[in-house]
Amino acid sequence: MIDQSAPEFLQTANKFGIRLGLERMMALLEKLDHPEKNLRAFHIAGTNGKGSVSAYCASMLAWDGKKVGLYTSPFLERFSERIRILDGREGLLSWEKDDTYGEIDPDSLRRLSDLVESKVKELLLEGQEHPTEFELVTAVAFLYFFEKNCDAVVLETGLGGRLDSTNVMEKPEVCIITALGFDHTDRLGNTLGLIAGEKGGIIKKGCPVFAMDPHQAAVSEEDAKEAEEVLSKLASEKNAPLTWVRNDEAVRIFQDLSGQTFLLDEKEYKIRMHGGYQLENASLALKAMRSFVSEEAQKEGILHTRWKGRLEAICQDPPVILDGAHNPQGITSFVSFLKEMPKLRGMPPCEIIMGVMADKDVSRMLSILTENWCVPVGRITLVTPKQKRAMKAEDLLDMWKSTLLNGKAFYNSGSCMYNTLDKLRAIGSSETASREAVIRAAKSHSPVYMIGSLYLLGEARGVIEEELENLGLLGEMK
Repeated sequence: MIDQSAPEFLQTANKFGIRLGLERMMALLEKLDHPEKNLRAFHIAGTNGKGSVSAYCASMLAWDGKKVGLYTSPFLERFSERIRILDGREGLLSWEKDDTYGEIDPDSLRRLSDLVESKVKELLLEGQEHPTEFELVTAVAFLYFFEKNCDAVVLETGLGGRLDSTNVMEKPEVCIITALGFDHTDRLGNTLGLIAGEKGGIIKKGCPVFAMDPHQAAVSEEDAKEAEEVLSKLASEKNAPLTWVRNDEAVRIFQDLSGQTFLLDEKEYKIRMHGGYQLENASLALKAMRSFVSEEAQKEGILHTRWKGRLEAICQDPPVILDGAHNPQGITSFVSFLKEMPKLRGMPPCEIIMGVMADKDVSRMLSILTENWCVPVGRITLVTPKQKRAMKAEDLLDMWKSTLLNGKAFYNSGSCMYNTLDKLRAIGSSETASREAVIRAAKSHSPVYMIGSLYLLGEARGVIEEELENLGLLGEMK
């Protein structure tokens, strides 16, 4: 994603591509006098849920009175989202109310970017490689967190773990491995064991490790066993105590559009994020942070955690839900959420807006979506996200038609996808689709679901909020 307000030096560095390895990062940090050595890090890797777990951990630390640096990727709407400081409890509450709170300010971003650029020039004069975009941004984050005297920093890996530029921390407080799955197999390996080895590369000597049990993931038993063995071996070799977290440890006791309440180890917690996978993410974060924050901080921290674009309900009447379900696992989680919400099934026919990247398993995504959809459909609008990898809306329309005509749901009169061909349309523009959907939904009180690429959500979220505000509905947010 591109944010034109970000320094040009950082924007244009994506031309250097993605190159895993720590040599460039270490050389750059040497030039910068190693700001990372002064940071108390909480390090998080995994395939799914990294961002949410990072947000939970940062929120708990903030409620405990810490000044917390939070480094995540990618950004959804603004580049500055990636580097944020939550200054204690008040900082967390301010972030809950104002999505821009705590983000690195433009002057600091430009100043530190200029400093990093000057050191890169020195490296190039010495004949060394130019760092990648992610390495440059990570260096800026380290400088900013050190400069602002953060008590703790929560670091989300970008890709993998072992060779990720965040993996320069010699001794983090804790290492967290979220749910594993098959993604970026061209770089991380085509077996879950290889992927686990890359993610588990963040494990350091003597550092406690908390990991989602791979047997609970949507993978085969053989794959899960391989991943378990790899992570167990890595932890054993580093003498790092390993705690597995199962997805059935958290028991939901209530859910509505305002969030969900659950029991974990006989204690009750509430989160404002939706979906069964968020119970898993919250459980993992809670167990990992229990040695570092108070019980009050655990409960209040996760209660006040926000994370955009993941089953995010930005309005309740009409329900407007945005979900970056951009792969088969994400679509599975999304339709599971719909099944868990009886209120949504009894509402007027919904508006669906969808846009995807062409390099994703779109065929599988649509099969899961059409076979498991469980709420009445009013209109399905397909759009083209503003990204070079995006699938054209017309091509996505063709895939929808093919999936419906070749599937069982379209011909089953009991299915919510029954005879829906005339409800499909491709208009390309996400802005037009968003505004029209919100206006129609406001009149009929029908739900709006935007699903697919995070690129789509990033460009459309602000438009939807603007239209809701124009209609006087933004105050209906959760």
